Amino acid sequence: MRKSIEKILVDIIKHELNLPDNYGTTSKNDVIPSVIVYSQNIKLFNTDKMQITVRTVSQRVWSNRAEFKQIGDVYTEIHDINESRMMQVDVYSRNNDARDRFWEVSMALKSVYAQQQMDLYNFKIGTMTNSQNTSGLDGGSDINRFTVTFNVLTHQSKQKAVDYYDKFPLTLNDEKGQFYSVEE
Repeated sequence: MRKSIEKILVDIIKHELNLPDNYGTTSKNDVIPSVIVYSQNIKLFNTDKMQITVRTVSQRVWSNRAEFKQIGDVYTEIHDINESRMMQVDVYSRNNDARDRFWEVSMALKSVYAQQQMDLYNFKIGTMTNSQNTSGLDGGSDINRFTVTFNVLTHQSKQKAVDYYDKFPLTLNDEKGQFYSVEE
């Protein structure tokens, strides 16, 4: 996967809900985002338009493998990990947009565009979502907030060259604590 799962989901939601990259800037030149990866450094609720955040809540590793292959003259360590992630999408608005449109997130995850992104980036979005009204979490504010959670299955892989046993120096320690270098 060349792109983070959060950024892929942001792209899917933005595309399927037909939302702009942002709603412009505030009087203090802060960007007003529409759909973003959750970050505590980005100010939300500075518009009455709908805003959406995407984040990973938890992760469960199903498989974590390492294998070694010789590719040409290079000995290569290949790591693969398969995981299930619980994703959370929060839909916010000061008007009724969040209440009226939060269900569109679930539909976006099952769209043709979402399937194309799954094929392109080799991951799978679970078919069942769970939604709840979390408006009261922000205290007495007038923000409508709905939370949609679902699972995704991902695969990550990386490889790097490693030294083989005959490619690095070896030293020995005898019973008296003396070190000896082993030469070929």
